[in-house]
Amino acid sequence: MEKEEKIVAVLLVMAILSLAVAYFTYLPGELTGDMQPLTDSSKLGEKVFVEGTVLSKRLTYTGDHLILEIDHSTGPITAFIPNNRGAEEINERISTNDQVRVAGIMDEYEGQLEIVVQKAKDVELL
Repeated sequence: MEKEEKIVAVLLVMAILSLAVAYFTYLPGELTGDMQPLTDSSKLGEKVFVEGTVLSKRLTYTGDHLILEIDHSTGPITAFIPNNRGAEEINERISTNDQVRVAGIMDEYEGQLEIVVQKAKDVELL
């Protein structure tokens, strides 16, 4: 190999390693870092958690997603658990009137704020 080819090969390896490090540091859907309790000033896209009583739960008619309504000091908040993120598992272990801690990403659906859960372990019984 010539000198230029070696330099290109080294730069290519460095770029691939940098991308791998970035991917594993910022895994999509991971709730790490600066998670805050839900407040009136929580914004869309923030990682938040809420503790409260499950007021209701239901599976959606299409998609088998789970929707939990949780009583919280700021008022009732909806937690949305996609079917590919543990909806069935959570539905089996959570009941109405259970005390839970739910973590997720603040989002908005049809004008209402909700917490979108990323993994089944982000919903815990207290």
